[in-house]
Amino acid sequence: MPIINSYGSLKTELSGTMFHSRFVANYDRATQEFETIANRRLRVRQMETSTLLTTVDGSTALPADYLLWRTVQWSGRSPFVELDYVHPAYLRSTWIETDHGDARVFTIEGGVFRARPVHDDADAYEFHYYQKIPTIVGSDTNSNWLLNEHPDLYLEGVLTELFILGRNGEAAIAHKQLRDEKFAELIQLSALTTGATSPSVRTAEYF
Repeated sequence: MPIINSYGSLKTELSGTMFHSRFVANYDRATQEFETIANRRLRVRQMETSTLLTTVDGSTALPADYLLWRTVQWSGRSPFVELDYVHPAYLRSTWIETDHGDARVFTIEGGVFRARPVHDDADAYEFHYYQKIPTIVGSDTNSNWLLNEHPDLYLEGVLTELFILGRNGEAAIAHKQLRDEKFAELIQLSALTTGATSPSVRTAEYF
């Protein structure tokens, strides 16, 4: 199989498989639909990132590429203080809403991050989370980590969507099976390369 390392090379491979130019108009849509599915299915180490958050009255918008939080640390003390997640209602129904001590808890409500007690210092919160896979649609030179490391998964994923759009159920099922097998392989690989578990490793339900 030719090297697939950009959206342009992926489209070339798609054209070689589909054997008809009428599908070209659907490449962008099929690719975006596969990426949407991948963002729902995958929570792997390549998607982990962090950013610094600054709140106003204890709240701020989540990053635009946010999928799922990993941990939150408040930088007001050294070493940093790891915050506990609580239900949004907890912030408004207990003393923590008006307390002025160290930051202790946070919640996520809709697209908003909230922390209590309120500390609005610049970059007060180190926010670790899973980020969305960047789309490759838009330019033939575009790429991302998933395409670079697992081009076969991208190919099978987009082919599945193209055959669905083309109402070819048999081919769609065949490529979907291959796509799902490759999803499972990637998830397993991530689990194996994240790090071995041991009694000395600190864990929590949300990790």
